[in-house]
Amino acid sequence: MRVRSRMLPPGWYPASNSACIAEIDKMVAGVQPLPSGTKVFGGIVPHAGWYFSGKLAARIFYLAAKVTQPQVVMVCGGHLGGDSPPLLVTDEAWETPLGDLPLATEFYEPLRKRMPLREEYPGDNTIEVQLPLVKHFFPNAKVLALRGPQSQAAIALGEAVAAIAQELKVTLLAFGSTDLTHYGPNYGWAPKGYGPGAVKWVKEVNDKKFVDLALKMDGEGMLKAGVQDQSACSAGGAAAAVAAAKKLGATKTHLVDYYTSYDIMPGDSFVGYMGMVMEG
Repeated sequence: MRVRSRMLPPGWYPASNSACIAEIDKMVAGVQPLPSGTKVFGGIVPHAGWYFSGKLAARIFYLAAKVTQPQVVMVCGGHLGGDSPPLLVTDEAWETPLGDLPLATEFYEPLRKRMPLREEYPGDNTIEVQLPLVKHFFPNAKVLALRGPQSQAAIALGEAVAAIAQELKVTLLAFGSTDLTHYGPNYGWAPKGYGPGAVKWVKEVNDKKFVDLALKMDGEGMLKAGVQDQSACSAGGAAAAVAAAKKLGATKTHLVDYYTSYDIMPGDSFVGYMGMVMEG
């Protein structure tokens, strides 16, 4: 069996089973489940290290898991330009501190028949940082791990995944992984200078536009905003998840929370995070 090894160091997420579970329990403490009768089709999660955005990602997976336990969880990351094809993780399992996570190999060939794909190379955080959370909240699910580019190919990817799930008659939740505006000298982009005014602009203007588009489930708008406004580093992952969820029956989104790394560690450089659940 081809098992992909963990690549991210422990600063991203804990190294042991017990430490992961202890951290997850703290991150979801006090979170109230969604109202009875809610149908969930996936969500959008941030992908910084757990210290910064793990609690928000954990809450999205927790809320979805309380509603349904699917056979397959799609985790679509990004960090790709518009000229890249979608990337597919082609291993059979992925190492996590909570045990190996089986991958949904039955999707590989049908996806390759539908669209150009390239094999995903190890080391990107947009998928891996989510996996211990997926393993914990969806212990019996397989994972379909992909990365979506900032182009229409991301939307086609999400629709293809949903269509294959329907053909295979397997239940699936679609999650897209993206952080929002990367602002400040660490990222070489500070159009509004520094200080509280810059933070206010990121929260209330730049990030808000992307969040509002996601609330409307406007995948094309999200892709455009990610490029034009630099308001999302992995808009392709989020757009792919939106496209898949819509095809599976999602009609609306629920914003669970939004904040920035500035709220945790103030500084001239900071990143925005949002967490959404896609519902029917």
